Amino acid sequence: MTLERGDGYYLGPLCINYGFVAIGFVAPVLLAGFLFDALPWKWALGIAIIGAALLPFAFYRTTWSLWLMIYYICLPDELHANHSEDSDDLSFEEEKRS
Repeated sequence: MTLERGDGYYLGPLCINYGFVAIGFVAPVLLAGFLFDALPWKWALGIAIIGAALLPFAFYRTTWSLWLMIYYICLPDELHANHSEDSDDLSFEEEKRS
């Protein structure tokens, strides 16, 4: 069985992870520190930097799971269980899809 991933396949989890960290954590912490004065700005900056460095590692497996779920929802024929019995290869390139 040959597995050939298309260009950019591995960028999906990276984009999801970046979105979670940047929009879901760093932006609210910085807004709380700089705009709403809920935190001292030095604390907000420190928390944002530490979170930006550590949270991608914490969310790594979760973002891969989300990426695979999105991928197979959009392209259900690529899932091995959905292939016909006479087909043993998985092709992930646009030109080879039928």
